[in-house]
Amino acid sequence: MLAACAWRLSQRAVTILPRVRSQILNPFPMAAAAAAGATSPKRLRVYSSAATADVDYSNGAGSGKRVGTHNGSFHCDEALGCFLIRLTSQFAGADVVRTRDSQILDSLEAVLDVGGVYDPSWHRYDHHQKGFNEVFGHGFNTKLSSAGLVYKHFGKEIIAKELQLNEDHEDVHQVYLAIYKNFVEALDAIDNGINQYDTEQPPKYVNNTHLSSRVGRLNPDWTDPDQSPEKENAAFQQAMVLAGSEFMESVRFHVNSWLPARSIVMECLLSRGSVDPSGEIMVLDRFCPWKLHLFELEQELKIDPLTKYVLYQDERSKSWRVQAVSVAPDRFESRKALPEKWRGMRDDELSKETGIPGCVFIHMSGFIGGNKTYEGALEMARAALKC
Repeated sequence: MLAACAWRLSQRAVTILPRVRSQILNPFPMAAAAAAGATSPKRLRVYSSAATADVDYSNGAGSGKRVGTHNGSFHCDEALGCFLIRLTSQFAGADVVRTRDSQILDSLEAVLDVGGVYDPSWHRYDHHQKGFNEVFGHGFNTKLSSAGLVYKHFGKEIIAKELQLNEDHEDVHQVYLAIYKNFVEALDAIDNGINQYDTEQPPKYVNNTHLSSRVGRLNPDWTDPDQSPEKENAAFQQAMVLAGSEFMESVRFHVNSWLPARSIVMECLLSRGSVDPSGEIMVLDRFCPWKLHLFELEQELKIDPLTKYVLYQDERSKSWRVQAVSVAPDRFESRKALPEKWRGMRDDELSKETGIPGCVFIHMSGFIGGNKTYEGALEMARAALKC
């Protein structure tokens, strides 16, 4: 009953809505199959023995490949790692063998999070051994877990399949990096005991709602009288579904929302010189989430001078907004707030003060203002630059 519920939940978790990016014919051709493979006994067997002679692979029970990980208490990194490696062409449909028996592990085609060996040529992806300091690269310096190791070596293949593009395509590379930054790196850090902040101060609150905690709670409770390997392996299947479905949700977001928004911001940033000679005013021709993209692209492109104001149309009122860019993505202070003498004013009073018709408001903090027209908003930004 529990497995059936998990199956239905995982199917809902990876349901994909059609999108408009023309080069993506089917953003998630593997999503349903991957979720099914994480729960359906015909597609995935999680067990604690290497004996497979009784398995008829012709009926869809597996591919004949076997991926090993340790038995006992499980964590998010090996649950996600097992999910990810089964998305690859080489290990699609592989069984998962949970054991610490070195002779059994040596007979398997891939081993994750156990065995004390990191050797991608032999598909060994452990991170617990002395002297292991592998990182993702590309500017990331967090020590990898088994999930990060699998993603490092197979992530581009997985992303390329979802985007229906070649692995060397720039979009594949950008999504590959973004998903590591926004999803996988935190799992690596938590599994390796790396604090998020460099401080000895105790946290102000407890957070047990993150993915690693939720996966950990799927382990059989110590009060449960059934501590059998079968119960533990069934729980590990659920962990694969949970971690894998959230990974797929992250991919879906980055493909359908993050990547198109990045393209829009890139285009608008590169054309900012046609808006104002200063190069410090950017206009979004279509509204999208822009803040984080702007910071990242300015750094990548070495933009100088930095953008001070972003103009965009409010979809509800159809008026235009002038927003001051903050000094950092997680800071409230603006690079150049709108003039203090304008703040808190509205409508005719503000238009009289600025000498610009159509003014609507300026926020008390000076981080945003509005005008009825694009031309008026642009004049407000230009005037603010001179103050």
